[in-house]
Amino acid sequence: MIVTQQLKPAVFVLFIALAENAVDGFHTAIKTQHHGAGYRHTLRLYDTNPESNDDDERPAAATPSIPNYPNRLTTPQPSTAASHPHRSGFLSLIGAPNMGKSTLLNALLSQQLCTVTPRPQTTRHAILGVLTSTSTNTPCQLCFWDTPGVIGDPAYRLQEGMMEAVKGAFVDSDVILVVTDLFGTAIPDDVLFQKLVKTDRKIVVVVNKVDLAERVGDKRPAGDKSELRYQRTVRIESAVQKWRRLLPRAVAVIPLTASNGGKDPGVVALRTLLLGGKDVPKAFRNLGRPVEGMFAEGKNSITNEEALAIIPEGPPLYGEDAVTDRSERFFASEIIRASLFVNLGKEIPYCCEVRIEQFREPKPYDKKQMIIIRADICVERMSQKGIVVGKGGEMIRAVGVEARKELEDFLQGKVHLSLNVKVDKNWRKDEDKLRAYGYLK
Repeated sequence: MIVTQQLKPAVFVLFIALAENAVDGFHTAIKTQHHGAGYRHTLRLYDTNPESNDDDERPAAATPSIPNYPNRLTTPQPSTAASHPHRSGFLSLIGAPNMGKSTLLNALLSQQLCTVTPRPQTTRHAILGVLTSTSTNTPCQLCFWDTPGVIGDPAYRLQEGMMEAVKGAFVDSDVILVVTDLFGTAIPDDVLFQKLVKTDRKIVVVVNKVDLAERVGDKRPAGDKSELRYQRTVRIESAVQKWRRLLPRAVAVIPLTASNGGKDPGVVALRTLLLGGKDVPKAFRNLGRPVEGMFAEGKNSITNEEALAIIPEGPPLYGEDAVTDRSERFFASEIIRASLFVNLGKEIPYCCEVRIEQFREPKPYDKKQMIIIRADICVERMSQKGIVVGKGGEMIRAVGVEARKELEDFLQGKVHLSLNVKVDKNWRKDEDKLRAYGYLK
């Protein structure tokens, strides 16, 4: 059964509910239509085992490896009459940790697909996000890979697996979106950066967090001798010119603030450029006076024809309504893990893995229409378990409260969430466990 519901923005709000009725597994499609924007995006989540029975309590399926695309169309879809051929391609978001790659993908899709926290290395898996244009003139489908932040020297096997996901996305992409920030933070892997320099793929550089430019020269109260937080802040022009020198073949170097959402002028310009919109120069004019280095030498903009050449011609790779190939079980685990990052200290969340053991939808005749989710939070040592649980269960209760509200916003229904903390010794270094958890092929 497929249930279609309206998706709301994800916001953490604190409260928790209890339920005891058992319900069965499902898959759901959540649709959102944006009129007049020339594109639509629909979150279609696929059950990894649609033939599961009512006693479905299996762990979440392993993460699909690149380039095996789950739910990918096996035959080209019929296209409508268009003045240009249909285009489709894969684009990887690559950059150092905490550059805002997940925030940027959410902004491009204009919906909350990826979990976002202020902490680096929140993203552990390569997550697919699909944006399909319904324009009859320039039909296009963009398949984005949100990848983990690049780590120069992985400390344990989990991080090595995360870097394998980054390298796999790089190899499989038609376009590379290099995401950096106003500080010009470099990619901390020299080998990967040299591949970027030498690749024949199209590259677009995104200079994120340009709103921090306003912090330069921030006046503090008299007598305040505290260290200025943003000492490394530079001018937008300097960051753009730096990346033009580093990657002179880049199609464009675009300054933006992804945290402003899908209507940020820089996000609009990037989306229009990649989709091949009808007025790409106008989208860039809305950014204001061109910054030297935004475009290739001798250019002050990008034409519509040049934009159309970025994504190769080809049929849709996913259905028109698809926005991701991940199951709801996967996103439930990500939402719970994000709550751990929000509520716990610096190191503990990185030792945690969330496994969804039960995910059930209510039956129509149930008195309490509630989704039942039971999850295990795996830590590496008993001392970490005590921290996650907290005194008198205070910490795990706070994690559950926050995660539950986020899950209700995401699933658009009442949720009973049960969390159990257990020790899975050294799971981040155990290849068999990492394979079972979907981090290794």
